[in-house]
Order: sequence, then C-alpha cells, then structure tokens
Amino acid sequence: MHINKSFLLLFLLFLSATIFYSTSCAQSTQLNWIGHWKGEDKRESLVDEVKKEFEFLNPDIRVNLVHDRDIVAKGDNFKWKTAYTIVEMIRTGNIKWDVVFLDIIVYNYVAELLKDPLWGVEHLVDFSTVPGFLQTQKEFIINDAFYRNQTGGLLVGPYIEGYFFFFCQNKELARKAGVKIRERNMSVEDLLTYARQLSEYNKKNNSSIPLIWLSAWNRLESLFFNIFRSYFDDPEVAIEESYSKEKEKAFFDTLLAFEKLSQYQPVINKDWQRVNWDEFKTGFLEGKGLLITGGSFMYNHFMAAEPEKFKSVGPAEYPVVKKSQGLVGNYTPVFAVMKNSPNKKVAIDLLMLWSEPKVAEKWVNYTRNPTGIKGHLDEPAFKAMPDEVFSRFVTELTEQYRRLPMRYYQQPVYVFGKNAPITPTAFREDLALILQGKQTASNYFNDVMKRFNQEKKPDFSPYASEGE
Repeated sequence: MHINKSFLLLFLLFLSATIFYSTSCAQSTQLNWIGHWKGEDKRESLVDEVKKEFEFLNPDIRVNLVHDRDIVAKGDNFKWKTAYTIVEMIRTGNIKWDVVFLDIIVYNYVAELLKDPLWGVEHLVDFSTVPGFLQTQKEFIINDAFYRNQTGGLLVGPYIEGYFFFFCQNKELARKAGVKIRERNMSVEDLLTYARQLSEYNKKNNSSIPLIWLSAWNRLESLFFNIFRSYFDDPEVAIEESYSKEKEKAFFDTLLAFEKLSQYQPVINKDWQRVNWDEFKTGFLEGKGLLITGGSFMYNHFMAAEPEKFKSVGPAEYPVVKKSQGLVGNYTPVFAVMKNSPNKKVAIDLLMLWSEPKVAEKWVNYTRNPTGIKGHLDEPAFKAMPDEVFSRFVTELTEQYRRLPMRYYQQPVYVFGKNAPITPTAFREDLALILQGKQTASNYFNDVMKRFNQEKKPDFSPYASEGE
C-alpha cells in the first residue's frame, strides 16, 4: 500500500511532539504554595495574577496554590493553622509546602510553638543572600534592623504589605447621632466629646451603640500606642524599646485617658470576644458601632463584604495629646520559602516575581496600601485616585509622615524594653476592661509595675495627682 511521504512525515512529527509533551508533563515540577488573602477583593486577584504569570513564564512548573483558609490543620484560625503546618514540617522533616504564608504574626506563632524565636535561621531561606533581592526592597526595609528583627534577624521574603491604623467611622451613624468626627488632627478631648455625644444619643433613643465596635480581633493597643507616643517631642525616643521614668509616666497617663472614656458607656460592645471577623465587618457596616480600630487594610475587606455600604465609611486619624509622631503601622513579609524545600530554586523564583516593580504598583492600586517593594514610581496609584476619600486620606498621611518612623507594637516594649511584663493578648484584654469600667488605670498600672520591678508597689500611683 502506498503511503504519502508528506503524510508520514507529519504523522512522525506529531508523534514525536506528543511523546515530548507527555515526557515533559511527567517531568514537570509541582510547586506547593500556601497562599493568602482569599476573599479579600483585589488582594486575592493579585495572588491569582502572579500565579498565572509565573506558570506562563515557567511552562514546566505547575503551581498548587492552596490558601491558608483552606488548609486542613490544627488551630483556631488560618494563621494558627499555618503555624501548626510549618511546625509539623519542621518536626517531621517532610516539607510538603515549598512556599508558606508567613507574616510577622505567623512567624511568632511558630516561635511560640517551637520555643525558639530564631527558628527561621535554620528553616527559612534568608533572602538577603539571594542575588538581586536587596535591590528590590525600599531602602528603609534594608537599612532599619527593626524589620528583619521581627523575623529572627532574617529577610524571609519581599515586604509586600504595608498598612497603618486609624479609626474608620460609620458616617451614617455619626450623622444620626449628631457627632461630627474630625478626619484629621483629632485630640483625646475630641474623642471624649464623641463618646459623650453618643452616650446622650443612646439615652434618648433607648439604645446601646458602642463608641468602638470591637471583635475577637482586638487591636486596642494600636490606639493606645498612638496616644502614648504623642506625649513625646522626639519621635525616636517614643519608639525606643527601653524603659525610662518619662515613659512610665506617659504609660500611666495613657491608661488614664482610656479610663476617662469609660464614664460614657458603652465604650465597647460587651460581647466583643464572641464577634468573629465576618461579623465585625458586616456589623460595622450595619451601624453597630461608631468607630473601629481598623486601618488601611480594611479597604479590601469592606469592598469584598459590601461595596455599596462601604460608601458610608470614612477614615479618621487616631487622637493625640500633644502632637502626632507618625503612623502606627508596619511593613511585613507575606510569603517565605522553606530552606529544605525540594523545589527551593523554583520557590525563590516565585518570590522574586513578587518583588518586581509592576507587582508593587498593582499592590498599591488594588489595596490603597503602601508596600516595602520598590515601584517604577514612588506611589503612583495614590496620586491617580485623588477623588476617592479613602485614597486621598491614605495619600495625605503617607506623605505627611513619610520621614517619621512607622511602628506597630502589640505589647508595650516601647515602655519596658524587651522584658515587658505584658503579653499582647493580655494587654488588649486589660485595655478593654479599663474601657468597660471593670478595671481602674491605677490598679492596672500598679500591677504591671509590680511585675516589672518584681517587688511590691504601693496601692496608689505616684502620678495620680498629675494625671487629671
């Protein structure tokens, strides 16, 4: 039988291509990645876009992306689940995940479980040793040891996320209650006025709307720190992790400011510890509280929850006593590479893609938040959206406090140094008790100082007469 030579040649070429494709697929690499930002509006979109681009640039690599919220592991929430997953890999030596979600909180959770604050040195890739990485991060990230010290002295990956705290106000509720909240230059006395006005509204309407809508995700310490450091003329002194009598007094005076708020109940909702994250977002949008201690990251959360109701949300700078000394916030890595990953080089390549200027600019555009990654321009997306209230506010604060240190402490190491006698969780809960009127500033201050000094203190504060 005569076979057309051209047909035979085409058939052989097709067969060869098929065999080559099958062999390539069989030899392709699977990169396992614990993702983040699922359900958070365009933050999740950015993760998907980076994944698709990486797979396009590396056709022999298949990315298995599973978000932290979907991993099956021990733990009450996705950050603890991620931490337990990392600990299990370290203890068993079975590195199932090449790239892990690892912000500062997850790093500290792992440190707590392993009882080793420097665990990352042995188990994570230090990106300061990766060629070209240091050039992708903004200078302050590289030059200020504060950032790497948050993760055991390492640069564990690109500092994708920047955020800072401020009040979000429910403008519709403020209008109903007759409260006019200052967006900028709020004083502690202003905040007391808002509390009093809301209290009067509650009495007239037989309601119990709290001044601050709080959830199990409690970040009252961000408000506390902003007030505390506003007592100081030198912003650097205020953030130093060292004890002084001046700081001791400012610590007590800030506790007194919280106590003063407690005369106008409810300052916070009494069931706050049972309010989960989703209830927190929707409850605030529905007017269950006048303010939240949220911040720039709430933009995507509200947009994902109810974008129409987000129009009734307005920002407001945290209050001060003397003057503002910068932003309460941080820059954090989001992903890291396990040092013993079977696909370490590929995993590093993925995080180097995250470090590119185009990703930095997408982050700013999608999230209205700053980033520690260098862009082609400074913060181009902010200036491109001058008419949006949220963007305008973030732009103004970013530019005004550009040269001041942005810090966020979850416990008052800025008062007591490394040996602070207060854990972050306990500090938040005790601040809530003071706002509820269940604990006095003096009693709490005395208890903390007793623990700090490891000796019995008098049952009164030496600054009581000066605190009014």
